[in-house]
Amino acid sequence: MGINSLQQPHKNCTVLLTHKMDEPMLRYLRFLKGEITEVMDFYVLYDCGTQPLDPADYPDLDFYVFNSSELPGFFFGGDRRLPNPLKALIPFSKVHPYSHYLVMEGDLVLCGEWRNFVRKVNGLACDYIHIATDSFGDFRRHFNIYGFRNDCFKRLYAFWCHIFSVSQRYLTDLEAFMQENDSFYYEILLPTMAYNRGYYIRQFENLDFHFDISSEPAEVYERKYIEEHRPKTFYHPVKNSSLIRY
Repeated sequence: MGINSLQQPHKNCTVLLTHKMDEPMLRYLRFLKGEITEVMDFYVLYDCGTQPLDPADYPDLDFYVFNSSELPGFFFGGDRRLPNPLKALIPFSKVHPYSHYLVMEGDLVLCGEWRNFVRKVNGLACDYIHIATDSFGDFRRHFNIYGFRNDCFKRLYAFWCHIFSVSQRYLTDLEAFMQENDSFYYEILLPTMAYNRGYYIRQFENLDFHFDISSEPAEVYERKYIEEHRPKTFYHPVKNSSLIRY
């Protein structure tokens, strides 16, 4: 694992998860750092399983490097389409113990001001903040796709997790739960445990932001991002970082 910096100027941080590094992605990372670090610290949680990276080559960015192929349980049920970023976030949090972690995927883009967004998130003392929007209209599909036993919770919930915020307190409790029960995909576990056990929860939409997100082909949402470009709206997936407008 590689780490550039151990300094922590802020009490909260933003963590971007990616396994890709090219010039467009590098520009995006540097842009995000410039937007975010006035409010939160910014880290790149980098999966070197397919593309190795030496953090020393990027001294202006703070990296935490892990190898998903060597991290037990990172791919839910062994399915490489179902990564679980909590598996990387938890060891990261041991090195960098912040009050809250705002976690985002590298192919999520915002039409609007990142600085304004993180200011609003930073001002909340929530255990969990999540996306409420469901482009498909019915998240029960999760329960069919990601089959598991449920003898732990009265009611099940599922939400997109292309971006989410967790407190250190909640992350510690999630780690303890996952050590005993690995049958929940994280997009189900995060909201289900939070809502059933009385954690303090908010939704990003309450902060006056919108979401046009999916797991559909990137071409569809890249076109939506370029053509629609709705203010204060997140788009996912945008795989081609060269399309991002600054």
